[in-house]
Amino acid sequence: MEERIESSMKVKIVIFFFAFLASLIMIVASIIGYSIYKEHQELNELEKLTEEYLLKKYGEVDILEIKAESSIKGEQLAYVIFEDEPNTSYIYGESTTGIIQIGPKPPEDEKFQYKFLE
Repeated sequence: MEERIESSMKVKIVIFFFAFLASLIMIVASIIGYSIYKEHQELNELEKLTEEYLLKKYGEVDILEIKAESSIKGEQLAYVIFEDEPNTSYIYGESTTGIIQIGPKPPEDEKFQYKFLE
């Protein structure tokens, strides 16, 4: 009888341990999932703000692609390719004053080749 109580207690401890471990895994997975979702939403918002900025600055400009990404440093940058310059990627970021152009930064004697350089 005493062995039965002791083994029953061991089973309860093991079940409790695995239930706690499963709960912990679910909490960590939820936090990671929310972080990924939030970053995706922020990148979509940056793409939208960049497009609005470009349309306001240049009017009806033909944009081939806008893709926002997070850099290794944690910065969120939007890479823009215009139909007029399909081989050039312009880089935009969000500052306290709004959207700003970060790149490209060509040498002075090559700047005339870039139509959308700010």
